[in-house]
Amino acid sequence: MDSDKLKYDDHRIPVPQEFEAIFSHFYFAENKTKTTITKTLLPSFQTIMVFSFGPAAFLISKQKKKIEIGKCIVLGPIKSAFEYGIPQNSSILVANFKDDSFYRFFGKAVLSNDLPIHPDEALNETCFTYIWTQLNCINCVQEKVAYIINFCRPYLNSENVTS
Repeated sequence: MDSDKLKYDDHRIPVPQEFEAIFSHFYFAENKTKTTITKTLLPSFQTIMVFSFGPAAFLISKQKKKIEIGKCIVLGPIKSAFEYGIPQNSSILVANFKDDSFYRFFGKAVLSNDLPIHPDEALNETCFTYIWTQLNCINCVQEKVAYIINFCRPYLNSENVTS
């Protein structure tokens, strides 16, 4: 196999200016090597949504428990560093929400300190599985990000101004 095809690629993707109050950035990582790549996620005190494609990516909890990311997972707010892994022929796309934007977008779902949780379970709906299904059919990561942005557009709520 060509050595150029056996690589690990990861990069940040900026958001359109009109969405800078909602997302800090998107992050994409793809593992085309022959081994699982393990990285460390540093605390951001923000909420992230991770979409996993191919063999299940995973994270390692503080208690050293391996948690598989089937299709998608919501984590946050991220208060401590943890390891995550991306197996061979797998990729992840991460939406990094700013401030309370996840809650403004999806409402005050029953999210607690028990995160990670599959987001469909938190909302008693299947919109995240639907989004994953649509994203899984898109090959270009920029087009996946555009799909998420366009999906979000009609559902954004006003910023919560209560103190």
